[in-house]
Amino acid sequence: MSTVKYTTTHEWIEVNDSEGTIGITERALLIYGEIIYVDVSPEQECEQGEIIGRIETETGGNFYLYAPVAGEIYEVNDALEEDVDVINVAPEGDGWICKIYIDNLSELDSLLELDDYETYEEDAFDDSEYMPETDFFENIDDY
Repeated sequence: MSTVKYTTTHEWIEVNDSEGTIGITERALLIYGEIIYVDVSPEQECEQGEIIGRIETETGGNFYLYAPVAGEIYEVNDALEEDVDVINVAPEGDGWICKIYIDNLSELDSLLELDDYETYEEDAFDDSEYMPETDFFENIDDY
């Protein structure tokens, strides 16, 4: 049985045993606008909250993607390279971004359930605080 958790930076992770599928939420898509490029390197190790990639929007905005949990990314969704519009149509489905082997399942406890994520959005959403736009190439050392 799978479990889905959410971050305050608008990523979701669907967990099956000790593996997870990561993507962005529909709310993130509404905030970002149409996505034209997704960049995540496969075979990278990451800590919870660490930058694992970026997305570029039609308006030229670049936004970081953050790891919901620590682990090793072992697969990137090739469908996004062939047709990035998949993420615009189904960000919480076929538009998933990457898969990860989870190091510590207890980190999932710090993530939000769907009801909490939706409530958080309504009560405390501030896109400038949680979804900072970045000039990716000026901040390449952070990536």
